[in-house]
Amino acid sequence: MADLGNSTYTIWLNNFSFQMNRYMSIFIILFGSVGNVLNLLIFSRPKHRTNPCAVYFFYAAIAGLIALYSGLTSRIFAGFQLDLSATTEGLCPARAIIVWVSTTASSWFLTYATVDRYCISCRQVNRRNLSNLQYTHRLMVLTIAGASLIFSETFYCYVPNLKGSPLLCYGRNMTCRLYNEIASALLFVFIPSAIMLVFGYGTVDNKNRSTIDSNVNYSSYFINYF
Repeated sequence: MADLGNSTYTIWLNNFSFQMNRYMSIFIILFGSVGNVLNLLIFSRPKHRTNPCAVYFFYAAIAGLIALYSGLTSRIFAGFQLDLSATTEGLCPARAIIVWVSTTASSWFLTYATVDRYCISCRQVNRRNLSNLQYTHRLMVLTIAGASLIFSETFYCYVPNLKGSPLLCYGRNMTCRLYNEIASALLFVFIPSAIMLVFGYGTVDNKNRSTIDSNVNYSSYFINYF
């Protein structure tokens, strides 16, 4: 009886996960698409094209859409047994590397936007000069190239039709899976978050100092005037 109960629970849990992957993915795609498309509409305006920070946001939205659709559409199609990447030799690693690279690009473009705001808020001219479109374009190209290199192992590691794994298209062994999990955690979350925290604090500190100096200068002017 215990074995029967465990078997029933396992079947129910698998079915629940299956349904969640199917319908929650649709929900996430809809709302994610709205947010990214709105960003594209806002930051594609002519007045934003010469602003490095706006350029970062624009391309982060593009990368976000690519990551969203390449990552979640396969889960939706899998719910209807239509996911070709789960069974096709070349499509499986191709989809995986597109997900990894686009997600990395989106995360780092937002990080660069934070650093750009810090540079703009600095008093030092040489730091403010770091906020320019030439550096912006170089950083974006280097980020995509670097992410492609880091996750190039995907073409070896990711294989379709895997049994006993979370997805049919997944890392072929534990080494591949650990590498991808650690690399994605560092590149998507920990390193960008740490950089955003440091430079975000620096931006706020620069703004506070600028406000204090402005108040001091105004007070000095007021005293001297009277």
